Amino acid sequence: MFVVYLLLVLGGQSEATSDVAEGSPPDSHDTCHTLKLAAQQIRREGYTAIDKADSIREQAYRLKDEAYEVRESAMEAKSALETTLVETIALVRSQSTVTNLYIQEMRSTLSEIKKKMEDMEEKMEDMEERMEEQDKKEEDRFAALDEHSKTVERKISEHAAVSSTISSHVSETLSTALTLKERQKAQMSEVRIISLYKIAEQINTHPGGTFDADLAVDGMVTFDYPYWTDMAAYTHTTSSPGSKLWIELGGLFRIYKIKVWNLRHCCQEQLIGAHIYADDRLVGTVIRAQGTYDFTIGDEDPVYAKEVTLQQPLGQQLHILELQIWGTGPFLEDDKFD
Repeated sequence: MFVVYLLLVLGGQSEATSDVAEGSPPDSHDTCHTLKLAAQQIRREGYTAIDKADSIREQAYRLKDEAYEVRESAMEAKSALETTLVETIALVRSQSTVTNLYIQEMRSTLSEIKKKMEDMEEKMEDMEERMEEQDKKEEDRFAALDEHSKTVERKISEHAAVSSTISSHVSETLSTALTLKERQKAQMSEVRIISLYKIAEQINTHPGGTFDADLAVDGMVTFDYPYWTDMAAYTHTTSSPGSKLWIELGGLFRIYKIKVWNLRHCCQEQLIGAHIYADDRLVGTVIRAQGTYDFTIGDEDPVYAKEVTLQQPLGQQLHILELQIWGTGPFLEDDKFD
């Protein structure tokens, strides 16, 4: 009955373990599956121990039956000997000398048989004690296996609960991240001037006044003619070939429009032939003398850049009033919204 009960308990625990594993979240599937395999291994060990105990019990029962058969044979032999002894006593009366010797031999034989029977009974008692000890050990092992199975099942349940909590937190975090990304996309969708007060540099500066590159991003486009040389509102390089001015945007931006403000008071033709780049990509070229130039980038081929460069490959002076850039951002390298 104990073996049947233990099989039912282990079977129920296996079903419970399977239910817990099936209810586990996708993120913890591997761990729950490993614990389930461990529980199944324990169950197989329990069945092996049960089979071994049954085999030992059957062997003990066979030995006990054989001992009983030997004992019955001995009893039958004893009865036969007692009958023979009675007959012998009758015969002894007629043949006392021979009978006395025979009786002594019979007594010796009976003593040996009695001693063997006593030894056999002691062995049977010892075997019964060993069987009882073995049964107790098996019961202890089954109890330990049952307790270990319960512990494993409890740990699986706890792990499933923790995994469920983690999965819930991950889902909430993912939802929050998606919401933030949508808000970020909405905030960065505003096209605005991104060049104002950014770091600007030029390859050289004309020595005739204060014509620094920062003047290209100061927002001053209302006047350009200086009454004093140290109050110029435009940039100015020398006439060496390859003159250029560049603006560092401070991040990765999507470029929608670039506007170049040429000088108003003179020398507008000096800008003819200049190229405008967004990083290494050519956005446009100045082909005529005029006050402003608008270079618009369409949505069908978006441009992302960290730097905008105005370069004059001809041997002419490069001077502009302002370089304005409209765009959205900044973005990460893998965070672009086309």
